[in-house]
Amino acid sequence: NGFDLRVRLGEWDVNHDVEFFPYIERDVVSVHIHPEYYAGTLDNDLAVLKLDQPVDFTKNPHISPACLPDKYSDFTGARCWTTGWGKDAFGEHGKYQNILKEVDVPILSHQQCESQLRNTRLGYSYKLNPGFVCAGGEEGKDACKGDGGGPLVCDRNGAMHVVGVVSWGIGCGQVNVPGVYVKVSAYLPWIQQITQSYQ
Repeated sequence: NGFDLRVRLGEWDVNHDVEFFPYIERDVVSVHIHPEYYAGTLDNDLAVLKLDQPVDFTKNPHISPACLPDKYSDFTGARCWTTGWGKDAFGEHGKYQNILKEVDVPILSHQQCESQLRNTRLGYSYKLNPGFVCAGGEEGKDACKGDGGGPLVCDRNGAMHVVGVVSWGIGCGQVNVPGVYVKVSAYLPWIQQITQSYQ
């Protein structure tokens, strides 16, 4: 199909296949990378993948979709969740995980985040692109290397919403240094343009 990509859903322990609910895999038939993605700053660090077949959520109760957020919803101050198999610490001492880990992190306002990032090596004139949202800034609670592309989900009225996608950070899990995520609500028109073209 031209893409050497498969999506694995419902994985938990990457080292063992004897889980109560087995993972399922899907081939990727198309990849839409944001046309203004820039690797230098990771601006617009987002892609939409189309799978070769749908996922039956009733047959796979351990897999569930998360909703797209509303264009105007503000999650500032909410405690949300990010998950991944990435390193448990920054640098060479950190180890990649076999079991999926989750951590709760608070969502920061754009202004809070920008001012905290200015206290890092980014410097006092750093401007945070409005396509990013930040979460964390608490010791030892953060996404880290290997978690990129993972979800930042927030509960709103009992439904999980993908508020962010893990993108970058300065180190991992340092006090007052939040992690930076793609702000999904900033990209809704682009996402919907792609998903609607398949309906």
